[in-house]
Amino acid sequence: MGDGDKVPSNLQVIFILGGPGAGKGTQCTRLAHDYHLEHLSLGDVMRKERDTPGSEHGELIARNMRQGKIGPMEITVSLLRKAIIDAIVQTDSRLFLIDGFPRKMDQLLLFENTVCTATCAVYLDTSGEDRWRRLLNRAVVDGRQDDTDEIIEKRFVTFEETCMTVIEHLECQGRVERVQGDGNIAEVYVSICQALKARLGGALTGRKPVLELTPSCTNPETASILSMESRI
Repeated sequence: MGDGDKVPSNLQVIFILGGPGAGKGTQCTRLAHDYHLEHLSLGDVMRKERDTPGSEHGELIARNMRQGKIGPMEITVSLLRKAIIDAIVQTDSRLFLIDGFPRKMDQLLLFENTVCTATCAVYLDTSGEDRWRRLLNRAVVDGRQDDTDEIIEKRFVTFEETCMTVIEHLECQGRVERVQGDGNIAEVYVSICQALKARLGGALTGRKPVLELTPSCTNPETASILSMESRI
């Protein structure tokens, strides 16, 4: 699908934000499993483009990732827009989670001007120490090349200098749900679900009957996701 394809007017997008290692991907994976939500990770979208043979943006994306930098907003938003349209064609979904985006104000403004206005953002508020531990664990488990000590440090600096501005901007507009992201994955998941249900109401529906969402009672079919704590 090309950039000229139209985005449906009833599209709803929820940004999942938080510092490096906050657990965005793990929480989104379970949300997409349990509810009628499509999950797009900015990191995954960029890595896919980086690894696509003949990509006109691949080399630039690889260089930015090595340096812990945020790439040009036009490329980032264009790739996300295409990923959204492709997912709509495949699933007919209208409710999307995008994790790790937007990371700068210009990305937010371009996205909302060319794709849609985000419904809200969930901000996973975590301590730097906990995030650092998670990232180092992920580097060992997943072999992520962008999880070295040097790159992690640069990503932390980038988050504090640019991403927090986006969160504060959205918060001033009443579009942020703050969730404490430290600690047990299941407890964080419960808090996110409660925030999204309060925000979305009937728009958030389960893929199947959802069990009581408590830290001690989780869907057996998603137990493997909850066991991924060392990978967030």
